[in-house]
Amino acid sequence: MTILGFSSSPVRSGNVDRMVEALLRLSGKEAEFVNLNDLDYGPCMACPHLCAPDNICKLDDGLRPYYEKIIDAEAVVLGSPSYFGGANSAMTMFLERLWALRHNRYPLTGKPFAAVSSAGFRNPEAPIEAVKKRMTAYRAEYIGGVAFLSEIAPCFVCGDGLTCRVGSFWTTQGEEGQERLRAGRGLFRRWEDSSEASREIEALGRKLAAL
Repeated sequence: MTILGFSSSPVRSGNVDRMVEALLRLSGKEAEFVNLNDLDYGPCMACPHLCAPDNICKLDDGLRPYYEKIIDAEAVVLGSPSYFGGANSAMTMFLERLWALRHNRYPLTGKPFAAVSSAGFRNPEAPIEAVKKRMTAYRAEYIGGVAFLSEIAPCFVCGDGLTCRVGSFWTTQGEEGQERLRAGRGLFRRWEDSSEASREIEALGRKLAAL
């Protein structure tokens, strides 16, 4: 059976993508990786009379092929960056659209799922909690997660990180943080370079392999 991995990060091959891909690889099982930003889909349109009979959403968009795959998968891995202290909109909308799986029956009952997240400044666990809240509502079974505090400053990428007094980097790191930026320290941390994150990914990968 296949393990499905979904990342909602718009940063291709960034920490979230690579964490999801690492778990799929460590599972040793047939796997499929999907970056949700490659799919064209929108929010739930509140038409349960259409999806209730078979739990398959009838909106004809990029998510349509994945409902049966999710139902049939041995496990699901979900990854999101932290936006405003929670999962980003691509992941939130994806989980919202899985509402089709909660009508008349619960086809995800007992389905193992794992979650990973990356945050720049604070509370990297928040996206995992958001994913858990949705997936457990569909009666899937949480088997673990990995939250990585990357300390990557999007303010630096925007080009004004050394002078801006508005962004979250300034409000959390202040002048000391900007001095680190000027010196090139603390930028673009990779989860692979964190011994703690690496151990947690390996442990979660073993859980997936043991399914």
